[in-house]
Amino acid sequence: MKNRSGHIALYWMVNLCRLALAVTFIFSGFVKAIDPMGMLYKLNAYFVHWGFTFDDDSLLLKFIVTSLATVEFLSGIYLLLGIRRRSTSYLVLFFMLGMTMLTTYVYAYNPVPDCGCFGEAVEISNGATLIKNILLLVAAIIIVPFAPYMKRLISERNQWISSIYSLFYIIALSLLAYHYLPVMDFTPFRNGTDLRASWYGEGNSPEDIPVELQALTLTTADGQEDRTEALLNDTGYTFLVTIPQISTADDGCNDRINDLYDDCHDNGYGIYGIVGNNASQEEINEWIDRTGATYPILKCDPPLLKAMVRSNPGLLLLKDGVIINKWSNNNLPVLSEDRSWSRLAVYETVNLPLIKLLLWFVIPLFVITSIDGIWIGSKFYRHYIFKKKLKTKKS
Repeated sequence: MKNRSGHIALYWMVNLCRLALAVTFIFSGFVKAIDPMGMLYKLNAYFVHWGFTFDDDSLLLKFIVTSLATVEFLSGIYLLLGIRRRSTSYLVLFFMLGMTMLTTYVYAYNPVPDCGCFGEAVEISNGATLIKNILLLVAAIIIVPFAPYMKRLISERNQWISSIYSLFYIIALSLLAYHYLPVMDFTPFRNGTDLRASWYGEGNSPEDIPVELQALTLTTADGQEDRTEALLNDTGYTFLVTIPQISTADDGCNDRINDLYDDCHDNGYGIYGIVGNNASQEEINEWIDRTGATYPILKCDPPLLKAMVRSNPGLLLLKDGVIINKWSNNNLPVLSEDRSWSRLAVYETVNLPLIKLLLWFVIPLFVITSIDGIWIGSKFYRHYIFKKKLKTKKS
């Protein structure tokens, strides 16, 4: 009796640890895939601290971020469904060992203020991250020797279907965000944000206003004039062409931007190019020569510039100091034939609500596991009927 109670307790402990690890890994991989550029910026901050230099558009960094999101997401799905239980348990254990060692280093030397475990979605202190990773490491240590206690939710025969679908889903999510914009915006510069109210500290207590918005400063290229207040108080449409890194910015979309400038000029609307404070005058002149840009250039703090639009270049639309739309360089707007501007105020880029985004994954996965469960049930039922008939014949 005691032995049975011990097995039941062990079963529940192993499966609770497995569930905690699965949820954490799925969420961590999911939010990294939603906003891979945000995670890329955090990863690049580590490399800069260690003395390595990469462009923010580096294919290597994009590959690392996508791979990290994929490994975490798939590990979580494997734990949740009980796929390859022993090998997955060891993979998670070694992953958590590495992450715990890294966060110990981050906690001791503080190279970055936020480790980036959950991308831009959730920011937690380095101390809290270390505690979290230690607890998850303990959970991983518990499940390794008792992997067979983890309950399977899908059969070995059909587990490849859910594996391939999960792999396709998470990679597609990352590629979609790279090509367009994050399917969910976790930055302070999301659509609907009243930059003017935040900058003036109106409507909220100061502690509720993101520090990034309070620190927003837009100056002329020579740094002599602060244009922030005038720009935020403009009651008309104002376009900001964000160029986080001039040297790697895609200039293939500049015909559209220049056409947009002409339309803005004809209609009395503002359009400005925004570069980082670290951009030299030579780089600005090179951009103007390369693209034929005639719009005025302003400067901004580089981290804020990268948060405005996850694209290089990107386009942000303000009206009355409120962000009403954003576009990547691969999806810039085109005015309708009647030169209507009202259409631009509708968020037309990829912007999927969280529920819809999750249902795209959860519903097919539920269908796969349900069909598998029915198949397994029918198999056991046929086996039961066969044994019953065999027993009847013998009697």
